[in-house]
Amino acid sequence: MVEYRLRLVLYLALAPTCLALYVSYNSLTMQGASATTILIYLSLYGLSVFFLSQNFFKVMLGTLYLLRGQEGNPWHPARTARDPRPETRVAVLYPVYHEDVARVAAGLAATRESIERDHPRFAHHFDYFLLSDSQKPEYWLAEEAAVRQLNKIFSSNPVRYRRRTMNINQKMGNIVDFCRRWGNDYDHMLVMDADSVMSGETCVALLRMMEGNERLGILQTNPKPVLRKSLFGRMEQFGGRLFGSVFTYSLQVMYMGNGLYIGHNAMIRTRAFMRHSILPTLSGPKPWGGKPLSHDILEGALITRGGYEVWFLPELEGSFEEVPANILGHLIRERRWMQGNLQHIRFVFLRGIPSLYREIFLSGTMNYASAPIYAGFLTISVLVALNFFDSGGTFGNMDEIRIPAIILMGAMVAFLLLTRVIALAVNLKRDRAAQFGGRDKLVLSTIFEFILSLIYMPLVMANISYFFWLWLTRRSLSWSEQDRGDTELSWLTCIRRFGWISAIGLAVSAFIIHRLTTAPPNLVLIIKLLSEGWATPLHMLLGLSPVLTGFSLAVVVAKVTSKSFPSIRRARLFCIPEELDVPPVLRATRQWERHFTALVPDATDLESVFDYALTDLGFYLEHRATTRRRPLVAARLLPKIARGEPLSGKEMVLAMSERSCFDLLHRQRVDLDFAARTAEAA
Repeated sequence: MVEYRLRLVLYLALAPTCLALYVSYNSLTMQGASATTILIYLSLYGLSVFFLSQNFFKVMLGTLYLLRGQEGNPWHPARTARDPRPETRVAVLYPVYHEDVARVAAGLAATRESIERDHPRFAHHFDYFLLSDSQKPEYWLAEEAAVRQLNKIFSSNPVRYRRRTMNINQKMGNIVDFCRRWGNDYDHMLVMDADSVMSGETCVALLRMMEGNERLGILQTNPKPVLRKSLFGRMEQFGGRLFGSVFTYSLQVMYMGNGLYIGHNAMIRTRAFMRHSILPTLSGPKPWGGKPLSHDILEGALITRGGYEVWFLPELEGSFEEVPANILGHLIRERRWMQGNLQHIRFVFLRGIPSLYREIFLSGTMNYASAPIYAGFLTISVLVALNFFDSGGTFGNMDEIRIPAIILMGAMVAFLLLTRVIALAVNLKRDRAAQFGGRDKLVLSTIFEFILSLIYMPLVMANISYFFWLWLTRRSLSWSEQDRGDTELSWLTCIRRFGWISAIGLAVSAFIIHRLTTAPPNLVLIIKLLSEGWATPLHMLLGLSPVLTGFSLAVVVAKVTSKSFPSIRRARLFCIPEELDVPPVLRATRQWERHFTALVPDATDLESVFDYALTDLGFYLEHRATTRRRPLVAARLLPKIARGEPLSGKEMVLAMSERSCFDLLHRQRVDLDFAARTAEAA
C-alpha cells in the first residue's frame, strides 16, 4: 500500500516535470543557447518543478486521508490500544542546555499535573527526569533550585536531576547517557524538548497504544506551535496549525509505520531504542563526519530496521511546543537541521533499512539543496532574459519565453498557494473557522500569511544557500543555546546579519531596472507585437518583484517581523484555536511559569544565582550533599576565597563542587548579609 502511494506520487510529479523540460528545451534551442547552458538550466529547472510537484501531490493525498480520519486506516495503533501492565514504567525526559529554567520547570509541572489530575490511576507509571547539559554554573545552579521547588510540590515521586559535566554529542549524548544509567529500569521513555508541554490525555493515549502493540518502537505526536506573541512567531504557529495539519497527515498516509521521528514529544520503547538506535560516529571531519546532528530521523530508521514501527500521529491534539520568535532564531535552527540532514546522504544505502527511509533521506537533503538550486535557476533565468534583450529579440514566438516561466510559476503556486487553499477549504468545510477567529479572519490571515511568506522566503533562501556553501567548504557550526522568548531583534543585529542580503537585492534591482529601461526601441516594439500589446521590458520586474522585494527589504523584514503587535492579536489575525479556547495544560503552564519565576533565580543574572545558592539554607543543604572533598582543588582555592579574591568562572565551578570551598563561600556570604542587615538596622 505505502509503496504504491509513493510510486503514484512519483508518476504524478514526473508528468508536469517532463512537460516543463520539453517546453524549456524547445525555448532554449530556438534562442541558440549553448549545450552547457541548456544542460545547467534544464537540470535546475527540472529539479525545481519535480520537487514542488512531488510535495504538492503528497499534500493532496494527505488531505484525502485527513477527510477520511483514522477510522479509514485499519493499521492505526489506536485500534490495538490497551491499559498498561501494573509493572510498566515510563521515564519522562526533559533534556536542557542553557534554557529558561522557570519555563522548563513549568512545562514539566503542567504535564505532570495533567496526568495526575486527569488520569490518576495511570500516574504511578510515570517518573520524571531533568537531564542537563548546561555548562555555565548559573544555569545548572538555577536548574537545581527548580528541581528543589518541583520536589516540594510533587514530593511523593521526586523529579530526578542529572547533569553531565561534558555535553558530548549534545542532546543525543544526553539521551544515551540516560539509557546507560537508567534505561533497563523503564519500558518506555517519553522524550520532550525544553519547551514541550503535553496533556495527560495524550501521554496516556501514547502509553496505551505502546502497550497494545509490541511492534511499536516510536509513537511521534505532532507538536502544535503555541504561546508566541511576535509577528513572525504568530505567522509560523498559524501556518503550522492550519497548513501543517494537512502536511503532517500526508506524512502519515505516505509512510504509515515507517514514519518520521522528530526527536521530541514522542514515546519510545526503551530497550528497542538501546538495542538498535544508538548511532555511530561518522568517519571524517565535521560537518560531513562526527556524530549526526539530525539524529532523530536516523534513530527512527534504525529502529525500523530492527523490526519495529514508527508512527507519526497528527490526530493527537494535546502535544505542544514553541517555535522561534524571529527570523534569526528560525535560521539558526535551520542551519543545524540542514547540516544534520545533509549528513543523511551517507545513510541512503545503509543495509537493512526500509526503502521508504531512503526516500526520506533524499527528500530531507533536497529540502535544503533546493535553496541554492532555486537561487541558481533564478540567476540563470535573469541572465537568459537579459541576453534576449541584448540579442535584439531574435525569437519568433513570445510563447517560447512565456510558457516555461508560466509552468514554473504554476508549480510554485501549486505548492505555496494551493496547499493553503486546500487547508483553508478543509477547515471551512468542517466549520472550524470559529477556532481561528471566524471565517473572515481566517481568510484574511491566510492571505496576509501568504504575502508575508513570499516576502521573507527570499531572505531564507539566501541564508540557506550561504549555509550550503559553508557545508560544501566543510565549515562546521557550534551548538549554541536557543532563544525561546519573544525577543525583538535590534536594528544593529538585523543590519549585521541581513545587511548583505539587502545590499545584493538593491544592487541587482538597480542593475535590472537600468538594463530594461535602456532597451533599444526596436526591441520594445518587437516585444509589444509578439505579446499582442500586453508586455513591455519592465513587465519582467513583475515576476521578479517578490524575490527582489524580499532581498532588498531583508533588514526591514527581519526587524518588523520580530516585533509584537498587540493590535494584531486583538483583531484575531493569525489566531489559532489554542488562543480562543486555551487548553488546561497550557493555562497551567503559564501559571506554573509565574510560580517558578518568583522562586527560582534568573539564570541570566550570575550574581543573583550565586547569592541564592550561598544564602538559601534549604538549597545549601541539598547542594552540599552533591559536593565532595577534592584536596587539590581546596588547596588551590581556599586561600583565595579566605582572602576575598574574586574567582574566575572556571574556579567558581570548581569551588561550588568542592565541599570545603562551598562551605567557606556560604559562611562568607551569610556573614556579609548579616553584617549588612545589622548596619541597616543600626
